[in-house]
Amino acid sequence: MKLSRVHLVLLFTQVIFATLPIAVKVALRELSSPSLALLRVTGAALLFVALQATLVRERVRTRGDYLRLALYAVLGVVANQLLYITALTLTTATAAQMLQTAGPAITLLAAILLGKEGSSRGKWAGIALAGAGALYLVGLDLTGGSGVGNLLALLNVVCYSAYLVVSRDLVRRYHPLTVITWVFVFGVAGIAPWGLPGLLAERGAVSAGTWAALAWIVVLPTVLAYYLNVWALKRVESSVVSVYVYLQPVGTALLAGPVLGERLSPRLIPAAALIFAGVALTAWTGRVAKRRRARAEAQAPGASTELRSRASR
Repeated sequence: MKLSRVHLVLLFTQVIFATLPIAVKVALRELSSPSLALLRVTGAALLFVALQATLVRERVRTRGDYLRLALYAVLGVVANQLLYITALTLTTATAAQMLQTAGPAITLLAAILLGKEGSSRGKWAGIALAGAGALYLVGLDLTGGSGVGNLLALLNVVCYSAYLVVSRDLVRRYHPLTVITWVFVFGVAGIAPWGLPGLLAERGAVSAGTWAALAWIVVLPTVLAYYLNVWALKRVESSVVSVYVYLQPVGTALLAGPVLGERLSPRLIPAAALIFAGVALTAWTGRVAKRRRARAEAQAPGASTELRSRASR
């Protein structure tokens, strides 16, 4: 497998992700945000069940793990989807997607606060930069729709980041596709009370164009993009995969103009600079800490030749 093929897949994946808020905006012209969230999660759950049964065929082993998956679904699917899609009814697609790039720094913050990862001055500085950029984009005035929408988009990132941290225990013990499948299955049950009443009222007024946008949302930026990310993570380091997230708001901005008629907010560029700088600093700090740990392990008595070789890279 050539490395260039992996990078092409990662580039294609970010293009798919960039189309998500555009397609959501199109679907929201005829659907309410809870209805759209329910349709997206239900469609994705069905496809994930089929993929998991075909490719992995792994069973959840205990009732306690089922309970954990149900609880994780509240953060990773129910709150995540309702906040994100509702945010897009109030703010621009580009702003919402820009805030997603703060995810790595917010995930690190959640891991530190929950005691899952150690802190350092470099990590705190990166978190502060990314947080400042996100808050600047949200704006201090929340009386307008866009400010509230940006805040909801930011809260969506916080919920998903917390989900990534607390679900690590299950991801270590199960295949990632098994975890995401059950999280989406439980997510359907969690979103149904919010989305089903509106969906029953709206189903007769949904056009073919909206159904096409919904199919795009489910198949491409939800299921296929997730699968391609997992595929890439098996072939390159996670830091390489995370770098590509910076391309998402760029792609969204290029599409949002001609498709939705959106204009870039004057806050977007300085906010993007702060977010990108913060995420880059946290990633760099993490790599430095990892190399130091590797060197310490290599210098320890009885260290293997393989460990010493890794530390020298």
